[in-house]
Order: sequence, then structure tokens, then C-alpha cells
Amino acid sequence: MKQEGEKKHELLANEDILFEVIEQFFASSPFHEILNSAEALMTTSHSLASITTDVTEDDQFVYIEIQFPDHFVEGDIALEVKAQYLHLSVQEKMKTDTTSSFSSFTKTILMPAKIDETNMKSVWKDQSLHVTAPKQTTQ
Repeated sequence: MKQEGEKKHELLANEDILFEVIEQFFASSPFHEILNSAEALMTTSHSLASITTDVTEDDQFVYIEIQFPDHFVEGDIALEVKAQYLHLSVQEKMKTDTTSSFSSFTKTILMPAKIDETNMKSVWKDQSLHVTAPKQTTQ
């Protein structure tokens, strides 16, 4: 009859073998790609959520600075003004050797004044989009 210490050692060895088999199964199967894609999606979604905006104004203009995460390289940025709201939409394209994925982010910002969207100007510099928008004149 085996002693109690030998039984525990045998159980731990069997447990290690089981974990190794499970790890090999997931690493060499389609599940591995699914898990990696899910992780990339979670990371990307979280990082796009770190987009920050800063809105300031003077007598004639509203200034909007939108700061993007360092990894943001390729994507579409859309700004749309409706009433006194600025709608920001970002779609990011991520590509690896084996997969492509898209993630999106939207944010609505209340402007301190109505702005003239037809004369807005923007400049991309150092992971930031700088927007200058003239205030609407009352007529």
C-alpha cells in the first residue's frame, strides 16, 4: 500500500500532465486564435476608450483638442456638428499577420457655443487632432 506522501506526489504529477495537455490543446487549435483575437479586441477597445478631449473658447473660436493613444496609426476619424453638439467617431483598423480587426469609439461633446461647421479647420500633430471652429454669428 502506498504511503500518503507518495499518493499526493502522484496526484500532483497527474495534475501537471493534465494542465500540460490542456495548454497544448489550446495552443495548437483554432481556440488559440480565438483567444488571441478576443484579447486583442479587449485591449484595443480599452485603449480607444482612452481618447481624451479638451474644449476651450475665446470670443471668436471654439478650440477642440482630441488626444489619441500612441498605438493609433490607421483609422477613420469623423467629426459632425449638430445643434450645439460635436459628435466624434473613430474606427480603428488593426492588422496582424493572420487577422484583421476593427474597433470603434464614439463620443458626443457639448460645445460652449454654436459653431460654424463649414469653416472648421483641423490639424493632426503628435497623436492629437486640433480643431479650430469659429463661433456662429447671430443674424
